[in-house]
Amino acid sequence: MLRFLLFGFILLSGSYLQAQEVELSVSEITSFKKSVSKSAKQSKTIVNTFTQLKHIDFLSNDIESSGDLYFKSPNIIKWSYTSPYEYSVIFKDKKLFINDAGKKSDVNLASNKVFKKLNDLIAKSVSGDMLDDTQFSARFFKNKELFIAKLSPIDKTLKNMFKEIVLNFESRKYLVSSVKLIEPSGDYTLINFKNTSVNKPIPDAIFAH
Repeated sequence: MLRFLLFGFILLSGSYLQAQEVELSVSEITSFKKSVSKSAKQSKTIVNTFTQLKHIDFLSNDIESSGDLYFKSPNIIKWSYTSPYEYSVIFKDKKLFINDAGKKSDVNLASNKVFKKLNDLIAKSVSGDMLDDTQFSARFFKNKELFIAKLSPIDKTLKNMFKEIVLNFESRKYLVSSVKLIEPSGDYTLINFKNTSVNKPIPDAIFAH
């Protein structure tokens, strides 16, 4: 189960794009944060498809999967994996609901500090509304196509799980296009978002468990 919960979100950032990264000035950071905050507040729902890549150093091949993401403000989320097999997790009503090919279970987030922090982290990552989170120290960059936020956890619980979190934003709409969660070991999970729809009505049945 943890292989799905410890997901990250990442961009296909090749060496060329990395070489072209330029750190934002103080005024650019202020403007960027305002634009992201405005976009996050206006995004009441987000629906998209995603591809996920899990990199583990001792494996010769990365683990690939894909599916659909549903987000409803402020913190209801469903990750519906459709390939290579069916699996879904729903964060809702202070609980985590899991459906593993028909086998259902749930976790009370209120009594589990780790899962609660994951829920908050995922919700803020999807909406982009985590740039001023005091649990992180942040650096900001840009290239020709993207704005990039590199967040280093300060919070002890998150620090034990992640070395760095990299959020990539579309330069025009200020929506998260990918996030990368890098673990202390150097392993990481990468998810790219595509076919994004904002403020599209989501039927309640999508979040039923």
